[in-house]
Amino acid sequence: MAASITKLRLLQSSQNLKNILNYRPLPIFQDVRHCSRSPVVAEEDGHELKDRRLDFDAASLAARGYLRSQKSYNPPKDVETQVLQLCEKTLNSTEPKTTFGDAATKYKLLSECSKKLKHKVPNSIMHKINNIEELMMFYKTPIDVTVPLDMMKNMDLPKNLHVIYNYTRFHPGMFSFCCCIFFMMI
Repeated sequence: MAASITKLRLLQSSQNLKNILNYRPLPIFQDVRHCSRSPVVAEEDGHELKDRRLDFDAASLAARGYLRSQKSYNPPKDVETQVLQLCEKTLNSTEPKTTFGDAATKYKLLSECSKKLKHKVPNSIMHKINNIEELMMFYKTPIDVTVPLDMMKNMDLPKNLHVIYNYTRFHPGMFSFCCCIFFMMI
């Protein structure tokens, strides 16, 4: 594959930093000249490949926080009867070891369960659910999306452990108390 690429041009380094990291140069470094290069374009057997750039939305990452986007779930008291009713309707069986058979039947049952119980099976777990018993275990399991730092607020912590809940993060673009101390020392 590497032998078939005939031409490769690198990304312009200063432009990448400005776009990707929202980089603002300090007045001291404005005279530094970066080498100018054209964007990455690889020609493989006469076909040009599109540029690949790191595109992300910092606001969405900050909103997402520590956990993945998953909703909390507390199973209802009658979750077993609801799941068994849907299994009886779809599979004509309520035996725990009954498998779903084909993919269409499994899809139909999982979609009905997600509509009725308002809790979808994530793709990462879908391959593990192959019978009614595993489906029942999934819908019986509560999901708590509390961040571990917030969990510590409700825990009985040892006396020698002190957790700062409203911490201050260092951000290079913001003027902070530490900068004031640094400049007063000089």
